[in-house]
Amino acid sequence: MFVAVWPDGTTRERLSSLDLPVHPDVRVVRPDEWHVTLRFLDEVDGGLVPSLVGALEEAARTVVAPVRCVLGPAAAWFPGGRVLQLPAGGLDGVAAGVRSATLPLVPAGRSGEAPFRGHLTLARAGPAAADRPGRAEVAAVGFTGSFAVDALELVGSRRTADGPRYTALGSARLSGVP
Repeated sequence: MFVAVWPDGTTRERLSSLDLPVHPDVRVVRPDEWHVTLRFLDEVDGGLVPSLVGALEEAARTVVAPVRCVLGPAAAWFPGGRVLQLPAGGLDGVAAGVRSATLPLVPAGRSGEAPFRGHLTLARAGPAAADRPGRAEVAAVGFTGSFAVDALELVGSRRTADGPRYTALGSARLSGVP
């Protein structure tokens, strides 16, 4: 499971028009999967879903709207070369609120938790693609845009042969957002 915000339709449409170069061993993320993860929860007992949604509602009440997620200006590979991401700014406070609200239910793992680094994943590379030449051209995609954040979403994820499939498990609207 994870907690995320989703780009609005206009932003998804603009992102869909990006000309992402085709590269061996690189899977472009489908538009319905584009999101910014605020907190990765890992494996969570399904019985905690109602409590997690309640925690997100608590976090949402503390957020002062409007909140805008700012994407761009250019895609880049995360260290290790497996995830092509578009930086996402403006969400540090929201992510901190989500972490604080959900931490009593889902403690950080044994090795702790990576600091929040807002991003929208555009593509994932297989291990064989990590060191291949030509990956720089895949990352040479520019994009700037922003979208209003109106809700925090609890999302279930399951792996399939075609990549992850997401299921909405619950939502909490931000205060002051109609």
